[in-house]
Amino acid sequence: MKTTAIIKDSALFGYTPVEDRFILELLSTLSGDAVKVYLYALMLAHKSIGTADELANALCLSDDKIELAYAELERAGAVRLISGENSSIAVQLLKLSQGEYELSAAESRRYGALIEKLRAVLGTRSLSGAELRRIYDWIEVFRFEEDAAIEIVRRCIALKGARVHINYMDAVARRLAADGCTTLEAVKESFEREEELSGGASVILKRWRISRRPTEDELALYDKWTREWGFSEEAIQLACTGAVSSDRPNFKYLDAILSSYRESGGVSEEKMRTLMREQDMLFDLAAQCFKRAGLKRNASAKDRAQLELWVKDYCMEPEMILYAAELASEKAAAFAEMKRIITDWHARGIASYKAAKEDAQNRSAQQARPENAAKGKKVNRALGYKQQHYTKEQLKALGIDFGEDIYSDDEN
Repeated sequence: MKTTAIIKDSALFGYTPVEDRFILELLSTLSGDAVKVYLYALMLAHKSIGTADELANALCLSDDKIELAYAELERAGAVRLISGENSSIAVQLLKLSQGEYELSAAESRRYGALIEKLRAVLGTRSLSGAELRRIYDWIEVFRFEEDAAIEIVRRCIALKGARVHINYMDAVARRLAADGCTTLEAVKESFEREEELSGGASVILKRWRISRRPTEDELALYDKWTREWGFSEEAIQLACTGAVSSDRPNFKYLDAILSSYRESGGVSEEKMRTLMREQDMLFDLAAQCFKRAGLKRNASAKDRAQLELWVKDYCMEPEMILYAAELASEKAAAFAEMKRIITDWHARGIASYKAAKEDAQNRSAQQARPENAAKGKKVNRALGYKQQHYTKEQLKALGIDFGEDIYSDDEN
C-alpha cells in the first residue's frame, strides 16, 4: 500500500462566531442573499482570508445583488457602507450586541430625544439597529407622532413582555396606521377600545372555559357586534346561551346566532328575550303538532319555519294549527296535508279555531248525506243505458241470420 498523506485545510475546520441577536432578530427579516453575504463577510472579517472581491464568485451572486444585499444589511444596522476613492466602498461590520447602532449626525439630531424616551420605556432591554429602523419607519413612512410611536412600544411590552418581537410591534403600528390612528390621542383611544373589546371577549372565553387571550379575529368580531350591529355586552352574553348546543362553541358560531337575531330585529336584550320566548313556543308547538299528526320524527328547521309562517304571517291560533294536525293524522304525508288544510283555511279567510272546526264539521256532514254519498260510488253505465228495439227486417238488414234457409215448410 502506498503512503497516503492527508492535507488539512485550516479554513475548512475553522469557526466563525455569529451573534445570537443576528439569529434571533435579523434572520427572520433579511432576504436570503443578505444573510449569505453577511455570513461570508463575517467569515472574511474574522479569518482575514481572501478579500471581499471573492465574495461574488464564492456565493454565485452578481455585483448588483451584492450591492443590494449590503444596502439591506445597512438598513438593518448590521453593517455600515463607507464611500472611498474611485467609487470604492468599504464595508464595516457592526457589533449587534451593542444594540443601538451609531447614528449619523442628522439622525442623532432628529431621533436623539426619541431614543431617550424609548430607553425609559424599555428598561433593561436595548434595541438593535434593525429594530430602531422599523420604529423610524413608523414616523417617516406612516407619519406617526413620536409620542404615538412610544405609546405603541409601551403597549406591546405591557401585553407581551419586555422581549416582545419587533414584528409584533410593527404589525400593531401598521394596523393603527390603516385605521388612521397616528396621533398620540388616537392611539390611546384605540388601545382603550381594545381593552373594552378584550374584556368582553375574554368573558365569553371564560364562560366557555377557554383559558387564553382573545385573538385578533375574535376581537374584530366582538367589535363588529358592539360597534356596527349595536349589541350590548349583556345581549351578547344572552346569545351565548344559544351556543350551548354546539360541542365546541366558538366566535364564528356565536356570530351566526347574533346575525340571526339582528335580521329578526332583536339587538337589545329585551327584544332578544322576546324572540327567545317565541322560538321556545315554536319548538313546543312543533313537538305537539307532530305528536297529534302521528309523526315519529322531530321537526326540522324547515318545518319550524313553516309553523312560524302560520303563526306570524297567517296570525293563526296554536289550537287551530293543532286541530289541522289532528285532521291530517290519517294521511300518509301528514305534514303536507296540514299545509294543504291551513293554506285552504287562509285562502278562505278562516282564521280561528272555532271557525275551522265548524268548517270541518260542515264538510263531514255534507259528505255523509245519501245523495252526496252516492256521488262518491262508481256506477255501472250499462244500468242506465236506454234499450233500442229492432224489427226482424232491420236485424236481417244488419246481417243477422235466423236459420230460415235450413228449415222448409214441407218439414213443418
